[in-house]
Amino acid sequence: MTSESINLVFNVSSIGFVLATACYLFLFLLLLTDKAANRTKSLLITFAAVQVLWAAFYLLVNTQPFINIDSIVAESIRHMSVLLLLLSCLSNNNKLWRPLLSQTTVKLLVPGLLAWIIINAVFPLSSNVTFSVNLLLCIGQLALLEALYRQAGQYVWQFKPLVLGFGVLILYDFILLAEAALFSRIDPQLWAARGYIAALSLPLLVLAIRRIRAWAINVYVSRDIVVNSTIVLLAGIYLSVLALAGFSIKLFDLSWSGLLQAVFIAAGFMLLALIALSGKVRRKFKVYIEKNFYANKFDYRTKWLSLTQYLKSLKLQQDIDYSAYLTAWLNATGYQRGALIRTFSPDQLQPLAWVNRLAVTQDELNLLEHYCQSFVKTGWITDLSDPDDAFVQFKGPTRKMDGHLIIPIYDEQQLWGLCMLNTPNAERLTLNWELRDYLTIITEQIGSYLLLTQASKALSENAQFAAFNRMSAFVLHDLKNVKAQLDLLLSNSKKHIDNPEFIRDSFDTLAAMQHRLSNMLSQLTDKRHDNSSSSRFSVADELAQVIQQKCAIRAPVPSLHIIRNCELSLDRERFSSVMYHLIDNAQFATAPSGEVSITVDIIDSCTPKLVCINIMDNGCGMSEQFIQQRLFKPFDTTKGNSGMGIGAYDALQFAQQHKGQLLVQSTEGQGSCFTLKLPLATA
Repeated sequence: MTSESINLVFNVSSIGFVLATACYLFLFLLLLTDKAANRTKSLLITFAAVQVLWAAFYLLVNTQPFINIDSIVAESIRHMSVLLLLLSCLSNNNKLWRPLLSQTTVKLLVPGLLAWIIINAVFPLSSNVTFSVNLLLCIGQLALLEALYRQAGQYVWQFKPLVLGFGVLILYDFILLAEAALFSRIDPQLWAARGYIAALSLPLLVLAIRRIRAWAINVYVSRDIVVNSTIVLLAGIYLSVLALAGFSIKLFDLSWSGLLQAVFIAAGFMLLALIALSGKVRRKFKVYIEKNFYANKFDYRTKWLSLTQYLKSLKLQQDIDYSAYLTAWLNATGYQRGALIRTFSPDQLQPLAWVNRLAVTQDELNLLEHYCQSFVKTGWITDLSDPDDAFVQFKGPTRKMDGHLIIPIYDEQQLWGLCMLNTPNAERLTLNWELRDYLTIITEQIGSYLLLTQASKALSENAQFAAFNRMSAFVLHDLKNVKAQLDLLLSNSKKHIDNPEFIRDSFDTLAAMQHRLSNMLSQLTDKRHDNSSSSRFSVADELAQVIQQKCAIRAPVPSLHIIRNCELSLDRERFSSVMYHLIDNAQFATAPSGEVSITVDIIDSCTPKLVCINIMDNGCGMSEQFIQQRLFKPFDTTKGNSGMGIGAYDALQFAQQHKGQLLVQSTEGQGSCFTLKLPLATA
């Protein structure tokens, strides 16, 4: 390598030491602004000051590194600052100096380095010896870093940037010294990059200082200062890369070197200008700095718990209080006034609530209609104080709106409404990435709860209509029973019109129908589901009456077999209605030439004793799937328009209400057996 190339290398290295001096001076001043008073902070300030002096020394003094006495002094002091800082990090106590100074390692380290400086000043040693001693010091620093990483345990996330930052510095010195000890000289190109490596490790050290809570160091720098300073630093690094590239072209003596350097440098400056002047790049870079180097504006844990508890206090079943939901937005942001507007369509808006402000004016509604038609974007919050916003430019300065933020509320992909918030200028929040993310999260939470309340109200209304329809179905079902009795009465009247007994029975039947109709009207008038009273009756007599008065009109006529009779104490009319429905279903499923039989027996093996009523037929039968999925499903019928689909459902409900059972056994093509078990009446 020629002397001209060597001078070029050292010129390039000077730029690196300029960057290192500026970076660590920035760190030094940053640490001075913090009020924490502990040992680690003092050692960090010392390290930053030593780094500034070390970089400035190599920038201003032209000397042989690691060989001349002045370089040996500079490197020894630098080694001492790094070793003391790492030993302090490994010590449990962060405030007192005594535990650190009492360590054997520290007692040997400080005198040893002072003796090393004195020996080199009095008896200059060979370059290989100095390279080897510095190499051993680097190995010691790496060992301390490894011990610090292992000792971090659950706090490894906090110490990781510190380990990486110092690791880069120390490893690079290790490579530089290992190569120097091997060839008895410092490689100029490796040395030229030393200042750049020191500067590049600074962001990791700053990140570590902010992360490690045990140090209690809370450094703060304005976001704009950090962004602008970092852009300048990156620009300097970029220009240094250009210089290195130009140096490489000249170093290897490539042909057309002048042309290549001119084109390369022009293209490099053009690219740098495009990046530096791009507002989009600067905004993205600023967001990255704010996300990774600054504390959050809100205590999100406290805010989220407060919002959740407030929303839990709102009752889903009550009428929707839109003011309460608007208050949730105000409490979550600290704003004082706002309005909630429903958007049925882009040109149909309805104010739902407003808090601490006048009602939404027609002029505001007109502006919001234009906003919904042309300016609203999914997930985008509009800042009405931003003069660059498209909607603000459309609105103009003359048309006023009592709002600072417009937050769209979505139901899936459809715009549901708008929340407009405002507060005095001194209390307004800056709408940066953090506030946008925060407002998006709370809007999704409050909006989902608001939509859930709306759906709950609609469901409650549907349930009321369903209850009304269900009651109507039962009324129709009872009317169907009354009609069956009338049909039977009319069909028999042709044969027995002159029979006095028939006339007497007819009047009894009419009285029973009148009583049933009175009960139905009473239930409809009083809106009660059960207006009946219990009575004691004989099971055999009631079944015989049901068969004779209601079921004899249809073939096959059921046969009744009483093995052991008993009495029940419950609603007699309801029992008769349930038995009629079960028998009628059996008749409907059986051919006229088939057979339907009812048997009555008592089960003595359980307490209390049960009456067992079996209704058997040899009709079409049912599949297991039909029994499981459709048989007891209300309003599902196989009789077409002639059935309501609530007979089996009503029978099951009747059995369960009286602590009994309704069992079904059926085989397709062979028939079915319904077994009703009910507790006997007590004496």
